[in-house]
Amino acid sequence: MKKSVKRVVPMLALGAVVLFGANMAVTQAQDMSTGIPEADHRIKQMKTLGMNMKAIAGVAKGEAEYSPELNANAEGIRAVAMEMDTLFPEGSGGEKTRSKPEIWQNTAEFSKAIKDFQTEADKLVAAVATGDRGQIGAALGATGKTCGGCHKPFRKPNES
Repeated sequence: MKKSVKRVVPMLALGAVVLFGANMAVTQAQDMSTGIPEADHRIKQMKTLGMNMKAIAGVAKGEAEYSPELNANAEGIRAVAMEMDTLFPEGSGGEKTRSKPEIWQNTAEFSKAIKDFQTEADKLVAAVATGDRGQIGAALGATGKTCGGCHKPFRKPNES
């Protein structure tokens, strides 16, 4: 009988962990949900972009040491940049998103902003590969500037 108890207790603990994790994932998805699948994917990608920028910024600011793993962060930024022109399909704006209607009204300007971001993201990948803090900082600054340049005309301010 003791052997069966020894097997059941770990299984119950594992089950509790799995259920807790699943509940957390559903809660986070609900918190992020806009009811617009395209917008929800876009929000997820923007959070990924921010996470990768933050990791590289730590090195650029001298708060963290360079490591080869930063190349994955730079590649993550480039991946989002290359996907950017598909992240804003017509109809994916709305009350629950921060996307301004200007995205779909000024498509030429928005497309140019995306191209600029893609160009700088490519340069950031190359700079991170060097491991040189100065090059990384300069490239990150330029990439960040293209992000901010898009936010001002095309993103509503955060109301929270």
